[in-house]
Amino acid sequence: MSKFEVGDRVIVASTDGYEHLAVANAIFRGRKGEVSSITPEDTYPYPYGVVFGGGDRLNFAENELEPDTDFSSAPEVAMSEVVSPAHYSSHPSGVECIDIVKHMTFPLGNAIKYIWRSGLKSPDAVIDLEKAKRYIEIEIERIQESK
Repeated sequence: MSKFEVGDRVIVASTDGYEHLAVANAIFRGRKGEVSSITPEDTYPYPYGVVFGGGDRLNFAENELEPDTDFSSAPEVAMSEVVSPAHYSSHPSGVECIDIVKHMTFPLGNAIKYIWRSGLKSPDAVIDLEKAKRYIEIEIERIQESK
């Protein structure tokens, strides 16, 4: 049985020793959001899709989330209010970037995100590509360290 349900308000918790979670967790630690989707854990290790204020979305494992009981300071993140930024949804394929990267590790997903939106969010595509390159290097380091 799932600890959370779609619509539950959550807070990204501190890491519990899993190094591969550290990058995503460090960036999102303490942020409040709303569970927007749940994928069966036996098919995907990060089953909880969480949407944050401003439209950021990422999937998390159960142990990375805590219930948010302080609704007074929780952001309004109802799915109907989430806007998909043009730099994520303007790909000629019609596919939104999140639909692809939610199935990847955080570093790989971020690399794809920066490649996907290269030159769309800012006029200097090289900046986005350098960021993608850095996330690919982080993923290579993670894989080499786990051998």
